[in-house]
Amino acid sequence: MVQFIGFPAALVFGRLGERYGAQRGIWICIWAYVGVTVFAFFMETALQMYILAAVIGLVQGGIQALSRSMFSHLIPQEKSAEFFGFYNVVGKAAAVFGPVMMGTITHLSGNPRLGILSVALLFFAGMFFFRLVHDPIDAQSN
Repeated sequence: MVQFIGFPAALVFGRLGERYGAQRGIWICIWAYVGVTVFAFFMETALQMYILAAVIGLVQGGIQALSRSMFSHLIPQEKSAEFFGFYNVVGKAAAVFGPVMMGTITHLSGNPRLGILSVALLFFAGMFFFRLVHDPIDAQSN
């Protein structure tokens, strides 16, 4: 379901990125992910799980399209293969770190809801670093 919704969302967010800038779109996606983790903390029904999956699909499709586009503008074009390789390695590391953190907090607290909520800390950390990024394309459009 997530991939099914993510594909058209990537197209829509791509258009929004062209109009308003990739950086603004990424900010929206990161805040949406924070909202998703809070929603997941309170989730109790199967319907809420489907809603969660749909929202994750929308946000994931959007953030993937926008972040790759923005990243391509920030890196030296002659070394794009190296930089995108590093980008993918960091993504794989995050795919390990997030679940380990969530599992550790769930284990220590005995509460899986706190484990899910802890993922918001990673989004806040991402926000901290992302605010330091200057997108030259967004700067040209302002």
